[in-house]
Amino acid sequence: MKTITFRHIFTLSLIASTFGLVMPACGPAETTKPPPGPKYTLENVCSKIAAPTCAMRQSCCTQSSGYDEAGCIAAATAECEANVADVNAGIMTFDGEFIDACITATQPYSDKCFLSINDLYGIPEDLEPCTHVFAGQLAEGATCERSEQCKSSVADREFTRCDSATKKCKTYTFLAQDAACQIDPNTTKICDEGLYCKAFLLSGKCAPNTAFGAPCTPKQPVTLECGLGFACDSTTLTCVDAKPNGEACSILVDCKSLTCTNNVCTQPDPLFTKMQCTNMP
Repeated sequence: MKTITFRHIFTLSLIASTFGLVMPACGPAETTKPPPGPKYTLENVCSKIAAPTCAMRQSCCTQSSGYDEAGCIAAATAECEANVADVNAGIMTFDGEFIDACITATQPYSDKCFLSINDLYGIPEDLEPCTHVFAGQLAEGATCERSEQCKSSVADREFTRCDSATKKCKTYTFLAQDAACQIDPNTTKICDEGLYCKAFLLSGKCAPNTAFGAPCTPKQPVTLECGLGFACDSTTLTCVDAKPNGEACSILVDCKSLTCTNNVCTQPDPLFTKMQCTNMP
């Protein structure tokens, strides 16, 4: 994900001169108003951002754990206050100019709520404005509590998250065609949209997916030839949709949702947690 640094540009106020800005005859002198201050500052951001943030989250919360406006606002305020504290501690920087763009960019993802692998491919570019609002400064591998604390990658097709298991900042990369790849559930390097890891003994290169409905070769224990969210049907020997929710599965790639829970394909986790939606665990 490219991180673009923007500097604030302050316009100097014009100086009213009695020689240049006086109306003819006895009319009053014109004065210029000072430019308006920024909409969001570190001092007011938490009081201003909570309500629009929750309005954006509402559609997803309603689809998943339920929505309580007062609870959501309390949770969003607490999240914001934690980020402000990190800015003051030097762990983050803040740029309020990107807040409205971030909320707008996140809305389509909130409306969908349960994201697919195709949705994830779009995140590095679509949600780029959000990386500037509270921009983490923790390096790859540093101990973190949440993803906002991690420094965004400056490379194309990358995004950085706080790994929930290790509590370390981890960068994920979408790989181009012919890039080296591995079939590993813990990998942080994933072949980009339209590509799969064509591997021998779990290592290989990113190659174009076999098209939906085209002939494919089933392999054990798994083949990714048809791309994530699709599978090579062992009967028809063609690329078909992976299994829908409720069908039996053994590994996550068996499922269209890429979520296999207790050997059944299930809905992935929603974009927002119950705590974010209601302020309840």
